Amino acid sequence: MAEEVLAVHRFSLSIDKNHWGFFTQCTGLACSVVLDEFSDGGVNDSLRYLPKHLTYPPLTLTRPLTADAMRTCEWVQETARKAQRITMGIACLDSRGKTVLQWDLLNAMPVAWRGPILDAGGGGKPMEEVEIIHEGFISGLPGTAKG
Repeated sequence: MAEEVLAVHRFSLSIDKNHWGFFTQCTGLACSVVLDEFSDGGVNDSLRYLPKHLTYPPLTLTRPLTADAMRTCEWVQETARKAQRITMGIACLDSRGKTVLQWDLLNAMPVAWRGPILDAGGGGKPMEEVEIIHEGFISGLPGTAKG
């Protein structure tokens, strides 16, 4: 049975289940296990590993610059002042805007906003980026139970 390849056209960000905006790129959605490495007495040809904990890199969401850019920048600054942790959702949307995959980011907080490179002669689209830290995620398909 062949697996279906998902065609993702954009990403939606929600904050405490309220839609925040659409983005064209999301990087950093990953986790890795931190290991303790040790040698077992008398075993000289290999090492043993014990898992310690999971780490999650920051996520970076990117989109073309819109009139919402200042609202996003102000949100990052205000959230940092309050050290407010919230639940954020990232949803992959297909060409019709239907959610095909989603992740809920636990205890998330924006930590950086980057505006466009201001180059009148560059000819490229001005972009903005938001960087988000979190303490893990729950992933799933739309409509599935999470736990």
